[in-house]
Amino acid sequence: MIIDRIVGIVGENIVMQSEVEMEFSQFKKEYFDASDTLKCEILKQRLVEKVLLAKAQQDSVEISADRVNMELEKRISYFASQTPGGVKGLEEYYGKSIAEIKATNRDKIKEGLLVQEMQQKALKDVKVSPTDIKKLFAEMAIMDSLPFYSAEVEVAQIIIEPKVSKEAKEMAYEKLVDLRQRILAGESFNTLALIYSEDKGSAMNSGELGFFGRGDMVPEFEATAFRLRPDSVSKIIETKYGYHILKLIDRKGDNINVRHVLIRPKIFTTDVQKAKEKLDSILWMVKVDSMTFEKAAKKFSDDERTKSNGGFITENGTGTTKVPIDEIDKSLYFRIESMEAGEMSEPELITMPTPDREQLWRVLYLKSESAPHRANLKDDYQKFQLMAENRKKAKAMNDYITKYKSSIYISVSDEYKNCPTIINFIKK
Repeated sequence: MIIDRIVGIVGENIVMQSEVEMEFSQFKKEYFDASDTLKCEILKQRLVEKVLLAKAQQDSVEISADRVNMELEKRISYFASQTPGGVKGLEEYYGKSIAEIKATNRDKIKEGLLVQEMQQKALKDVKVSPTDIKKLFAEMAIMDSLPFYSAEVEVAQIIIEPKVSKEAKEMAYEKLVDLRQRILAGESFNTLALIYSEDKGSAMNSGELGFFGRGDMVPEFEATAFRLRPDSVSKIIETKYGYHILKLIDRKGDNINVRHVLIRPKIFTTDVQKAKEKLDSILWMVKVDSMTFEKAAKKFSDDERTKSNGGFITENGTGTTKVPIDEIDKSLYFRIESMEAGEMSEPELITMPTPDREQLWRVLYLKSESAPHRANLKDDYQKFQLMAENRKKAKAMNDYITKYKSSIYISVSDEYKNCPTIINFIKK
């Protein structure tokens, strides 16, 4: 059994051996032949991040609680969507409630956001010109190191989500009014939460959420929860998840434990049809040339991941819109394989692989497709632009770290002192 220990110190911040080992273990799952020397690179990267964190602390950079909460919510939602059983499966995997998972990761998320803030500061002046791109291409051509690219496609999408109707909201609200009245008349909150709550993760525990602190829940929920008196049932509140009633279980210092019943407004068939009609009207504007597909995606699409990019799906790791065929999701590939470049698909109703099986309308646009080829500036300008930008960013970040690390105490454990990258990093 390996006993965890400190392997790096940067100012008042530390790097633990377990952090290095965990990242190395994750890397080995993909690259079985990864050698132990990779641990040197992992530690070096953690030290760089700790320098940025130390600089943020020196400069008294602040990250708001709301921003931390938003990031926590985003990550919890993502991991729940990737976990069998959704939120409940995530809680079972970690052996903790969602509130406890948030509390455990809050400081780590805040540190990560501070590091991001300093990275943005270090790179804010980095710009790439056409001359930089041509120079990089020429250097790679001279060295005979131009890459070979497989078949690629440029695919954009517009997603329209059915919206909850006023009538559906009223029905959900009235259902919760009835449940609240039954509880006030003497029925068990625990039993009704178990039977009726649509937060399946907590419903299995009779609505109990587990202890949480301020900042762990969405603001509307939290504001009501912390005002609760013992054995009192809250008024009905609305959050982005639906309508809730709450009951206090216990307080321990600054943390509380509550039960809740959640009723979500339902999406009706008519709501799905209205979403289809909205998408049809958007596509009509595209077809009559009053708006490009990209502009329509930016203005109307409900997919936050792609709308800012004109609806384009991007390559993992690079952000370029030309995506290798083998990286395209299989269901998406089957949809576009019979399409011609410049063609739009017919709208289709798709079901998301989320716990609530949300249905969305989607239309696809195949902008271009290319055969396997040796890299060239005409077809691959975007890729070379990204490579040139990354090269400039790497230099700018190295210059920024070099400038400030001399004023910060840095130390590493003996086993890493012979790593060439570590030696170069810790020397003043």
